[in-house]
Amino acid sequence: MPAPLGRGRPAVYCTGACRKAAHEARRTGKPDAFEVKIVEREIVVEHDLTECVNRVIASPAACRRVLHALVNLSLDGPLRDDPKWDSTLTAAHSLGDALAVPHRMKRY
Repeated sequence: MPAPLGRGRPAVYCTGACRKAAHEARRTGKPDAFEVKIVEREIVVEHDLTECVNRVIASPAACRRVLHALVNLSLDGPLRDDPKWDSTLTAAHSLGDALAVPHRMKRY
């Protein structure tokens, strides 16, 4: 079943073909001609940004992907040109400083 969109009635059939087959079974009076299979829906629970951060820092591969994405943003220009990235750029400079001299950097 597709995930519900959060508005309107929940879907009863997974596809239009299933809906059509059920209609044909009802129309012809042969309810056994169509098999109804009940499936459970998967409910997606939203989480906050802190949870995302915790998941990323727990995975070296995820950290590497984030760093590569930041490198690409820097090379393409948005990281340096757009003011909304100023705090991110400052944090990246702090990371560079911490990697160069880890025992002298102050945690924040």
